[in-house]
Amino acid sequence: MDEAMLHEQWRRLRAWLDEVEGLRYAERPVGLGEWTVADLVAHLGLGIGMLTEITPAEEGTEPMSLRRYVGHYPPAAEAIAATTRDLAAELRDDLLGGLDRIAADAFAAIEGVGWPVVLGRRGPLSYPDYLQTRLLELVVHGDDLARAVPESGSTPVLDEAVASVAASLATAYEEVAGRRPGIGPDALGWVRLAAGRVVSEDPHLPLL
Repeated sequence: MDEAMLHEQWRRLRAWLDEVEGLRYAERPVGLGEWTVADLVAHLGLGIGMLTEITPAEEGTEPMSLRRYVGHYPPAAEAIAATTRDLAAELRDDLLGGLDRIAADAFAAIEGVGWPVVLGRRGPLSYPDYLQTRLLELVVHGDDLARAVPESGSTPVLDEAVASVAASLATAYEEVAGRRPGIGPDALGWVRLAAGRVVSEDPHLPLL
């Protein structure tokens, strides 16, 4: 995973918000508790903005797996929601403009980064895996937005980004289940299962 795919997925998602006039649906629920479209858009800014926070880990630091890293998300859900609400309130008068400023700062911050292991909010992670966590956020929540606004008739997630995230979540599943999941041709369907957007009887799911 490199910066190029992350940047391309971000550009597609941002363009989609303009194409469908996403903020016309600002108060519409997205199926994640009380979160609305506007809340989720602010959360996307929060997620991509975390690129400005990473620092190089000390030499010799052992990175955790992507599975362990994202496994810290559920316990932090309340804090993440509170931070998202704060950002949504801060950007209330110019949500999309604020999103653009956050993204510009984020991508500028990682230009030329060559650190093998970085420190994120949940611990040390290889730099490519950290970028993958940001791509995961864009794919999962981009799909959330598309499902919340079905009348748009389009999706903000790129096929190659979905395939990349599906593969990383399959590896995460294998880490906890001891076997590779059968994804088949429906990569997005697997992402929805792994992210808990579709109910599964598999005891190893969801992964997030």
